[in-house]
Order: sequence, then C-alpha cells, then structure tokens
Amino acid sequence: MITPKRIVENRHFSGRDFERKKLARLAHAGEASIIVVYGRRRVGKTELIEQTYRKRNILKFEGIEGGSEQQQRQQVLWQLSEYLHDPLIAKLRLTTWTELFQLISQQTAKGVWTLFFDEVQWLAAYRTRFVAELKFVWDNYFRQNSSLLLILCGSSPSFIINKVLHSKALYNRSQHEIPLQEFILEDARAFLKKPRSLRETMDAMLTVGGIPEYLKYLDADSSVFLGLCKETFTQGAFFSNEYQRIFSSSLANHPDYIKVIRMLSRRPHATRNDIARSLRTTTGGYLTQILRDLELCGFITKYVPFQLGAESLVVRYHISDAYLQFYFKFVEPHVEEIQMGRFNQNPTRPLNRETYDQWLGFGFERFCRRHHHRVAHVLGFDAVSYTSGAFFNREVDRAKRGFQIDLVFERKDKVYTVCEIKYGRSPVTKRVIHDVEQKLRRFPNTRRYTLEKVLITAQGVEPALERAAYFDRVMTLEDLFGSV
Repeated sequence: MITPKRIVENRHFSGRDFERKKLARLAHAGEASIIVVYGRRRVGKTELIEQTYRKRNILKFEGIEGGSEQQQRQQVLWQLSEYLHDPLIAKLRLTTWTELFQLISQQTAKGVWTLFFDEVQWLAAYRTRFVAELKFVWDNYFRQNSSLLLILCGSSPSFIINKVLHSKALYNRSQHEIPLQEFILEDARAFLKKPRSLRETMDAMLTVGGIPEYLKYLDADSSVFLGLCKETFTQGAFFSNEYQRIFSSSLANHPDYIKVIRMLSRRPHATRNDIARSLRTTTGGYLTQILRDLELCGFITKYVPFQLGAESLVVRYHISDAYLQFYFKFVEPHVEEIQMGRFNQNPTRPLNRETYDQWLGFGFERFCRRHHHRVAHVLGFDAVSYTSGAFFNREVDRAKRGFQIDLVFERKDKVYTVCEIKYGRSPVTKRVIHDVEQKLRRFPNTRRYTLEKVLITAQGVEPALERAAYFDRVMTLEDLFGSV
C-alpha cells in the first residue's frame, strides 16, 4: 500500500494567482502533462507546487547536493521505500534511471498522481542522462495515465533551460513551463504579516528582492531595518550565511561564475572586455556561456543605452540580484566580526544608515528600469510602443565619468519621457532642476521629439519645487504600488 506525501495547508500562503490558475488548469486538462518549474533559490517554487496540489496524491523526490547519479538514484529509492513502507526497496541497486522510473510508474499507473522531482539539477548531477531516460518511460508508461502530472522543478534556471526545456528528448511532450519570478510589489506587501508602510516595503524589496523566504526574516521584528540588522549581523544570522548556499543550488559552485560576481561586486558595472580581463580569457564562446548562465539565474543583468540595440558593444553588466548586492556591500566586509559575535548586542552598528540610504537610491533606480512597464502604466502611455533604459554613451562617459540619465522612454508617438529618480528620506528640493538641466544639455534629441520630464520620488517634493512646475509629472510610491 502506497502512502502519498501529506501536505499541511499553509493558511498564510498568498500571491502567485497567475501561476496557481495555470497549475489548476493543467490538473483538470484531462491529459498527462510535464510541468517544468524553475526559479531562483528561495523564490517559493516548492511551496507553490505543494500548496496548489496538496489535495492530489503527491510523491515528492528531492535531489541531494553534490551527489553522483548513483547516489541520487539511491536517494530516490529510499524515498520511494518510505512511501511504500517497504525497506527492501531502498536496498535495490539500479544502474539506470529507466529502471527507477519504471518502478515508480508501476505505483502510479492509475489514479490522480503528481510526481514531483525537486532540485532536478542535483538529481541529474548536472548531466543529461536523467532527462534522456525519462523520455522513454514518459512515452511508454507515465503518459498512459491521463490523471498524472510530472513536475520537474529546479533552482538552476541555466540547467533547466539548457538541459530540460531545450532538450530534444522532451520536446513537445505535453510540456508546460513556469518560470517563477520574485513577488511583485502588491504580493510582497500582502505577504508581510505586519502592517508595513510603502517605504518599508520598498526598502525590503530593494534590499533582498521579492523573495518570500527573505521577506519573512525581515518581517520578524518591529521594523524592517531592525529585522534586517538582527538577521544579518549576529552570530549564525540567516543573511550572513545565505551567500554560501546560493551558488551550490544554482551553478554547482563553478569558480568562474563566482569570479565574475566578485568582480562586479567591486564596481557599479563592467563591460564584457572588463570581465574577460578579470577572468584572463577571451570574449568568445566560453565567456558568452558564463554570462548567459548568470543572467538566466537572475544574478546579473546587461543593459545598453536605450537608443542602441541589444547587441551594442556599449553594454554594461551589473549585479541585479538585490541580496547579492547587499551582501557584498555590507555583509562581506564584516564576516569575521559577525562570526565572532562582535555585533550581537548592537546589530545595527555595522550598517551605516547614510551609506545604506545612498545604496538604496541606486537600487531604486535599478528597480524602476527593471519595472519600466509599471512606470509606463502610471504615466499613461503603456499602450504606446516604446524602448526604454538608461542613457549613457562613450562620449558622455569621457566628458563626465559616471554620467547617465536614470531612465528614458523613446516612444513611438514621438515623445522622450526622461525620468529623474530620487529615493531620499526627505522631499526633493528645487536643486534637482539644475541637475536635470545639466543632463538634458548632453541628451541628443536629434529627432526633435517632445521632451516629457518626470520625477520619481519616494518622499514627494518641497513646496518650492512644486510651485516651479518644472516637471510634467511627479510619481510617488503611492503611484507605483497602486498601479496594475
């Protein structure tokens, strides 16, 4: 007699409406399906699957970090033996995944079943044999049960995309893809159990991203700032140790991946040539693969001037993962002191508030560029085709190093929407007019488009700036949170 995994209902589970509806639709489609779910570590993949399908019969098989293929098969056999209450199953020695999949298929040939293979990159030992052998058993056994769902879930988007989704073995086999992203603003705010201001919620998003597990730790104290400090700068604190776990689940601790991240941690951005020099390699295929894998995992992002194409040579890379940004800036310099318990009595001491606020400002700029569609919606031109991004070029960089316009939209209705982004803790003063005018003098409006000037601010503006009526629109956090 087989006993499925029992899933306890999480009454606090929130968000993920789009993904839950898709999973529910597949469960009632009347045919066997392969569902591939992937996303960054801690983003909530397992919770989404288990909470959505908790009323189905679930057999969950989870990989173990660093194990060989044979060790992974033995781990799955042990888990199967627990479901079957038969210790002899765990003593079997199977040399192929085909044999193991067939054994599982015998138990799930009839009835409503969800086969949940978690951390697939570990189960497969980062190789293709797992997927290749799954093809045969899927075609000849699993898919014969029209009420069966087979879920392949992993924390290595690079592996899942390159070795599973792009695999010819599973191509067009009732396959469905769910790339699970971070919480959006509304879901993040709803997830926080304590009533938080818009500013606190945004601070949390900019510091650790919309990662449910991370937000949970920040929400454990009276303020997000205090929760952050306690869970970062005390002995054994969650955020001081999380860095060590990220790469093992996403990229198998490949040294060159870590070298690129560390190189980018020391500067706001770098070119492809800069990264090649740091790795002492060429800008060819090997570097392309490394950068692509890091991008797929959401650790880095490349961006080009809004006016140039995606393949422009004027491309910059930067760390886009909020937690990694925070770790390298504020945690790594104090790792030894944290381990010795130097800040246990006063965990706020290592986090200089002025430096942290300035860092949050850069994070807010990145957030607005990344969520440009949200900005466009608030400003009312999301129905118009546009390109967007920061403005910079080589000539401007030479004239004023570090110069850029935070966010520009080039719209098909012949308008440039130029955004100045401020995340200070006090209202923006009239001084900002001088700063924007300096930037606009360097902005090449050769097409003679209409210029729309927008200020995006966390704390509003001073009365003098409001009276000046310089900006065509002032956007606040209320606007960003209130948009769809």
